[in-house]
Amino acid sequence: MIEIIVNGERKPISSEMNIDELIKELEYKQKGFAVALNGTFVSLTTYDSTKVRENDSVEILAPVQGG
Repeated sequence: MIEIIVNGERKPISSEMNIDELIKELEYKQKGFAVALNGTFVSLTTYDSTKVRENDSVEILAPVQGG
């Protein structure tokens, strides 16, 4: 078990994993979101090759509508 920070909250996850695996483990079901790892945008095409490790900070950002 390791700990990471997701949207400002410490969360335990089972182990180091890639972004795709993390989204599944967190049961994140909303569509059309963006992910940043340690302040850097992660392209959808690299979710499977981008690893999340102990104490990493992950932001999952949903689009906001407004005017």
